[in-house]
Amino acid sequence: MTTGRPHDAAKAYSYTRFSTPEQAKGDSLRRQTAMAQAWAAKHAIELDEKLKFSDQGISAYSGDNFAVGALGAFLQAVREGDVPKGSYLLVESLDRISRENAFDASYTMQSIVREGVTVVDLSDGGREYNLETLRSEPMALMVMVMVFSRANNESVQKAIRSASNFESKRKKFASGDALDKPYTRRLPAWIRWNTTTKGYELIPERADIVRQIFELTEQGWGQHRVAKWLNDTGADTWGGGGWKGKYWHRSYVRKILSNPATVGTFTPHRITRAAAGRKKVRTPLEPIHHRLPAAIDRETFTRVADILSTRGTRGRNAGRAARSIFAGVLSCQHCGGTVTRVAKGQHVYLVCSAANARAGTCKYESVPYQEAEDALRLNIRQIIEDAPRGADTSGMQQEIDRQVAAVDAAEAQVRALLSLTIADKSTAAKRQLQTAEREHEAAERALMELRERLDRMTSANVANRLRAVEQALCAESLDVVSVNRTLRQAIKTMVMKPASGALLIYWHHAEAPQEIPFHTRRFKWDREQPWEAAEETTNG
Repeated sequence: MTTGRPHDAAKAYSYTRFSTPEQAKGDSLRRQTAMAQAWAAKHAIELDEKLKFSDQGISAYSGDNFAVGALGAFLQAVREGDVPKGSYLLVESLDRISRENAFDASYTMQSIVREGVTVVDLSDGGREYNLETLRSEPMALMVMVMVFSRANNESVQKAIRSASNFESKRKKFASGDALDKPYTRRLPAWIRWNTTTKGYELIPERADIVRQIFELTEQGWGQHRVAKWLNDTGADTWGGGGWKGKYWHRSYVRKILSNPATVGTFTPHRITRAAAGRKKVRTPLEPIHHRLPAAIDRETFTRVADILSTRGTRGRNAGRAARSIFAGVLSCQHCGGTVTRVAKGQHVYLVCSAANARAGTCKYESVPYQEAEDALRLNIRQIIEDAPRGADTSGMQQEIDRQVAAVDAAEAQVRALLSLTIADKSTAAKRQLQTAEREHEAAERALMELRERLDRMTSANVANRLRAVEQALCAESLDVVSVNRTLRQAIKTMVMKPASGALLIYWHHAEAPQEIPFHTRRFKWDREQPWEAAEETTNG
């Protein structure tokens, strides 16, 4: 083994690395530092104590320590002259340099030694790796490759065990078995783990705020108004340390309103990374229901979800109280734009917004507002009786079954390619594995979306929304704001067709529209026979 000293200016530099918090708390850093100090003293070489390179909590398996960490910073320091050529980089073992596959790890090693640096493996009796040894001593090259290969295989096996443990833990949590310790401590701000009862529980005062946010939203409050109310009432913000907000924001209010954890649904995530140095990506997995305490009931969550999905259609008027039961719901048959309420003296009409603005992009047709409202109220019981009940859920279940099979197939492909990359270690196999993992994640996301849609279309939820529409429109005293809110919760959009005296209703729970007759100024309307075909008038 060659141990020549390049020149007197050379110094030794310690590179330490550990990837987990447990190692940071333990003896890892002290041990690596002591080994470097002992080697420097033995060889009478100055150990630079000012310029230290340490990667704490950074993985060598992903290559982050070289791509964005201190190891890459060391190489840059050599190139810029801050570290003199001929210096020594002291590492506890070569796996501190890299745990990537042997090919990529060897490239990292070459990048360092080609700059005139000698890498010293302290755990292997101080074996030195530099251009001279790697070029002239085949055994040194073989040992380096073998060390990198062994380290990579250990990391791969650890990753497989970790993934398997995660999956077993997730399945146990989903099964409903009793817990002896928390599945996760990354919880919504209104839930905590009770060490005495060994279970998750609501934080009462915070759960009350969650309920108030939902109640106010159902009353027609916008998120800005809710956030302002919370700030005005002095409601304490949630979070800790640097995560604790100074005041309530609209964005956080919306986050609460759209979070399925409010009804007790927990969504685990898989953390992946496309390549070294890239930001971690959290991919949602199949939701686990009823393992967290619910702050609100599912029906309330569904009603609010409908409000959030339709509120944007009212544009700049979204924060104002509705003056029309059709606000944000009615669309023009010609351009698909919104239909607005227009008052002309004592008369009020429904008119396409674009046509009313004289934009020249849509045909002007007006419908007397009161007559359209009366037609809807008079016929609402028949409308509800004939409304679709989400009968296509059986077809959706078949689609879900097919998607489950697709997820299983994608998962099997990932496992097969993972085994291949461990055995073969080829770059091509690694690329195929990355592609398969992306396809698997996409298949899981599609499955999750299908299941959420099926839950939205269950007969109980549909029946509740239809019943609410009927009750609101049949009330003796019509509350415009309440009726409008109820309609938006149940209906995606309505399309008026004045020329044919018809109204199309697109329910949230159905694909095909429901068509109902209603009169316009161009058609007679028989209040005693509302469902008979209308006859065209001669006076327009």
